[in-house]
Amino acid sequence: MKNTKIIDIIRQAGQSAFRTQEYVALTQNPNYAHVQLHRLHQKDIIQIVRRGWWAFPDAMPEAVACEMSAPAYLSFHTALHLHGLTTQPYRKIQLAVARNAKKYAVLATPVQEYRVAKNQFRDYEKKDGLLIAKPEKALADALNVPRSCPEFIITEVLHQIEPEKIRPYLATTAAQKRLERLTNHA
Repeated sequence: MKNTKIIDIIRQAGQSAFRTQEYVALTQNPNYAHVQLHRLHQKDIIQIVRRGWWAFPDAMPEAVACEMSAPAYLSFHTALHLHGLTTQPYRKIQLAVARNAKKYAVLATPVQEYRVAKNQFRDYEKKDGLLIAKPEKALADALNVPRSCPEFIITEVLHQIEPEKIRPYLATTAAQKRLERLTNHA
């Protein structure tokens, strides 16, 4: 199978990024797969994200980050901005994960993972090829993890979402108190 056909298969699967191991599994000559990948990279058909990870040149950094951190979904300030609820752009891609969190960069964009409880790892949807938290869930995640989103952004979003829709997603009493304080402030 030609290396461009393998890339087409990966692209048709809806992936923005893939591992070297995935490419090797699809090729008939695994010993030659690394050379093929580097040749595709030289032709600008794919680009290297970091060791062992490749992405398509037109891939959004948010989609690549979701693939690399899977299982993960976009949340916090990033999701609030992508939903159009805040005018403040995000500086880093923020992901919710149900394991130990880490930091890294994707296509020159910093990525920050935040650990959420396994029972809170829910209520996200696929929108424009991205796994993204629903607006209420993204705001609740920001309240549950205080360091993830500045309070002035949460206050800006509270004008657009009813606090009663957020309460079921709040994990702690501290998050509930924070919601009450910011609601009174707004």
